Parts: sequence; C-alpha cells; structure tokens
Amino acid sequence: MSPRPRTAPDSCILDAAARLLARFGPARMRLEDVAREVGLAPATLLLRFKSKRNLLLSVADHCTAGMAEQFRERRRRNPSALHTVTEVCELVRELAEEPQQLANLLAFLQLSFEDPAFRERAQRHDVALATAITELLDEAQARGEMRRTDSVPLAHAVIAMVRGSLLTWSALGRETAPDAWVRGDLETLLGSFRISRPDRAAPTAHVDVKRRRSAVLPAVENLAAHAPAAVTAARARRRTAVAS
Repeated sequence: MSPRPRTAPDSCILDAAARLLARFGPARMRLEDVAREVGLAPATLLLRFKSKRNLLLSVADHCTAGMAEQFRERRRRNPSALHTVTEVCELVRELAEEPQQLANLLAFLQLSFEDPAFRERAQRHDVALATAITELLDEAQARGEMRRTDSVPLAHAVIAMVRGSLLTWSALGRETAPDAWVRGDLETLLGSFRISRPDRAAPTAHVDVKRRRSAVLPAVENLAAHAPAAVTAARARRRTAVAS
C-alpha cells in the first residue's frame, strides 16, 4: 500500500509555526496551536516532527532556506541594488509590528545561547544574510551606485545596525513605524557611501530625530532600573521554551 498523502506540506506548517512564534514566542507556542492553524490533528503534527524542539529547529532551517529567494525577489522589483539593501525594512515591519512580537522573536533567538543545535542554525542564518547583503553591496559598487569599500565588513555593520535599531525602536520609538525607524538608521550608515545622481534620489526616512534624542535618557534610565528582573525572567523563559 502507498502511504497516505500528507494533508498539509511541511512548508505550510513551518510558515504557520513561524507566524505563531512571532505571536506567542517559543515558550507559549504549542503544537496544538500549530496543528489548529493548518487544520491538522496534533497527533499528526507530532508524528511528523516528533517533538516541539524538532519543529522549532525545522522553522529555523525553513527561514534560512527562504532568505535568498526573498532577496532575489526584491532585487528583481528594484532597479537599484543599494536601495534593495534598505528594503530589508519591509521585512522589519513583518517581524516587528509590535514590540511584543519582537520580544517573542528574540526569545526564539535566545535558544541559540544555550542549545548547540539552535546555535548552529543561527550561525547558518547569519552567514546567509551576510552573503545576500554583501552581494548587493558588491553589485551597487559595480553599478556606480556607491563608492568603493569592502562589502564584507559593511554587510556585517548593516546587520548589526538593523538589529540594534530594532531594539532601540522597541524602547524609544513606538510612535514611529518600525520600518521607518530602521530605514532612517540605514540611511545614516549607507548615506556616506552613496554616489548621488540626479535620476537616483535616495529614499527619505521620516523620523523625528529630536523626539529620539529627548526620549533616550529617561528610557535608558528605566531600562537600567528594570534590567535585573528582566534578566531573571529571560532565564526562566529559556528554560521552558522548548518544553512540549
């Protein structure tokens, strides 16, 4: 007898699990939630992935595998390689529509601090991301969009800036859309490399810089006051994150 056909492909299940990770975080997301999202019985999902941990590892692999195609699609739609780098902000809005959503995804990243299998996936993801951005920066230089520089360290700076900018937005910039906030920081980083041309205007980032500055000091003081409790809570979440 031939095996029964799968009622939902793995890609659909992993897409649903990624959405629920952003909504609930790894500790609160349950296999039952994912099964309900795709119309499967929880037992069927467990039979396919064996455990919640295996499902989370598969989500990490799935996200990395789809990254290159996401960048290629954005490059096909955009005449500028350098502007395509700033279009990473479109993904930012999907990842961080709310600060809690960003916190949930950071909790998923925290699994890589203590679990070697998750750490391997995180490293693989970062290599793929850095490679995609480096290729775009190389192309932008070849096309005369930006002045010559070493693309590899600049790509790493772009990644570090985007992540740091998102964290700053979650604390200070909630009155500004996250993609606009990050785009403003990206333009600060990449603007000095851009070669201006009359027919190639740089994208404008609408960010209130004075509002940022006025918010920094009290927000930092508040974060410092609550840091010990936040660290304790984060450790507790990591201990339970991969429990079924």
